[in-house]
Amino acid sequence: MTQPHKGTLSVQLYTFRDAAQADPTATVARVAEIGFKYVEPFGIGSSGQTPAARMATATTLRRDLDDHGVQLSSVHAAAPYGPQSEAILDELELIGANLAVVSWPGEVHGFERDVLSTLDGTQRFAEAMNEAARNAAARNIRLGYHNHWWEWNTLENGRAAYDTLLELLDPQVFLEVDAYWARTAGQDPAEVLGRLGDRVLALHVKDGPATPEADQVPLGGGVVDYRAALLAAPTAKWHVLEMDRSAGDVFEDVEQSARRLIEEGLSGWEG
Repeated sequence: MTQPHKGTLSVQLYTFRDAAQADPTATVARVAEIGFKYVEPFGIGSSGQTPAARMATATTLRRDLDDHGVQLSSVHAAAPYGPQSEAILDELELIGANLAVVSWPGEVHGFERDVLSTLDGTQRFAEAMNEAARNAAARNIRLGYHNHWWEWNTLENGRAAYDTLLELLDPQVFLEVDAYWARTAGQDPAEVLGRLGDRVLALHVKDGPATPEADQVPLGGGVVDYRAALLAAPTAKWHVLEMDRSAGDVFEDVEQSARRLIEEGLSGWEG
């Protein structure tokens, strides 16, 4: 019997944002204690802080990760585009990122979520992403895009904004597919991933009722066929666990999901 592709586990640190706000070092320590060797930080290049403040935060995070033997799978970051492009790239280099993911359109200077509601906006957004990808490539960083549910609205061309965007993006822009949000959009995540093929380098894996504002749950407790999604994406090295909100202890919930993936032979701690 053929063994399924085994991805490497990571976790999006947004999952633990409340704990990290209180004690970022203890949060990294607890994530490492669970068993994670890789994490995906967020907020790199945030417009809410000055470049100097962001560099100080990135320096502290890099130290905490090094102290606990944790590396980066990827990061969620502002796109290196616009007036702070070089400062964002400096921050990405400092933290040691090779894969930088734009988690929503507002992370690209001059754009907001509604840009993907029109064909013209989608075209302009793709152009900006392609320029950002070229800027990142000059520093040996690859840029990617992470979906939510709203990208599956229908544009004036009769097609989904997500499909239109991907046709316009340079092939060097990789994809981090959030299977939960794809399911929330009414899509079959496995079918989406099968179509996207080797453009997918990372997955966001989570479960729940697949509605935007509801609490999420450990894998197996919701409506997402996470196993089918993971098997449909053999080129996705990174299986990134995330919970946007949880009614329980989020550390325990994430650990339960991680151990489930390991027991099912779908993921492992090591790269």
